[in-house]
Amino acid sequence: MAKLISIAGMVIGTIGIFFGFFYLGSAPQTSLGIVTVTTVGIVGILAFVRHVLFHKSDAERLGWETDRPDWMFEVGFANLAFGFMALIAVFANWGTHAQAVVLLGYSLYLFQAAMLHGYRYFTDKVRSPARLWRSALATLLFVGMMTFFAVHALLA
Repeated sequence: MAKLISIAGMVIGTIGIFFGFFYLGSAPQTSLGIVTVTTVGIVGILAFVRHVLFHKSDAERLGWETDRPDWMFEVGFANLAFGFMALIAVFANWGTHAQAVVLLGYSLYLFQAAMLHGYRYFTDKVRSPARLWRSALATLLFVGMMTFFAVHALLA
């Protein structure tokens, strides 16, 4: 189940980035709102569900099985906090700066996760190509796109 939720998050985030670029020139506020809701709001809440409710299959998917999933719950709670803040920033009309800060915060969070997955890829005895491509490189690309929208909003 965790794999399906992970794929759903990637698809939703990708769709959000696509529509963010689609509306960037003609409706920058709409563009930022779409990116914030999809890449942080929905993706963050899905990550919470994956890490907390389906922690066993998620740990297995990541190659981090454990009898004490407390750290996964903590990661899930952080994702939930970012997800809710993104939704509140957009739907409560807190403005572009609030949305940009949420995007930058989640980008930094995911950047660190990508670095950890990259480190694990290069230091593990068994190297999983999925960890390198999906958990490190694709996440870095996602981070770069989110950061672009945040910086664009701050400079506009």
